[in-house]
Amino acid sequence: LLTGGRNADGAPIWKPETVAMAREIRNPELTDLVFGKRANRGLGLMIAGDADRTYRGFGHTNSEHAFGHGGAGGQIGWADPATGISIGYCTNGFDRNVIRQARRGIGISSRAASCAIR
Repeated sequence: LLTGGRNADGAPIWKPETVAMAREIRNPELTDLVFGKRANRGLGLMIAGDADRTYRGFGHTNSEHAFGHGGAGGQIGWADPATGISIGYCTNGFDRNVIRQARRGIGISSRAASCAIR
């Protein structure tokens, strides 16, 4: 999904329309019940989208094209086709503090995404 459906050698794995379909916001009217912000759900993914991307677990420096999903207990996984950066972060425990979890996730994501900013 990050490379437009091609492997490291450039050979196609998926059709471009399949990649576009996976990264398309499927239900723009769906809102998060806690924050009341748009959920931006793709096919199994969250799409960063607008300026409210931090409510979806993306960093301040992710592009609107970033996609991924925050896992349970503070796990992070996303990719940003605008920069080519991706991250996977796993903890060795389950953090039950949702505020600490969110702050850590946004902080890690913001720092990782800023690696591409020059």
